[in-house]
Amino acid sequence: MTSAFPENLNLSRSPRDVPTVRTCLRCKAIFHSEGFGERICSRCKGTSVWKSALPARGDGTRQR
Repeated sequence: MTSAFPENLNLSRSPRDVPTVRTCLRCKAIFHSEGFGERICSRCKGTSVWKSALPARGDGTRQR
């Protein structure tokens, strides 16, 4: 059986995807981010509002 991933696949991060201090997009607090995909602080992610958010449907509407 062969691996699903090639042996020579480069899994390095983008030069801009580095841990740094960022501003939370929700509360504007300064927090330590692990990369450019993390823009919401852990405090906001821990709120019931964040946890109860419904995923967006493919047509741009929200489903309840």
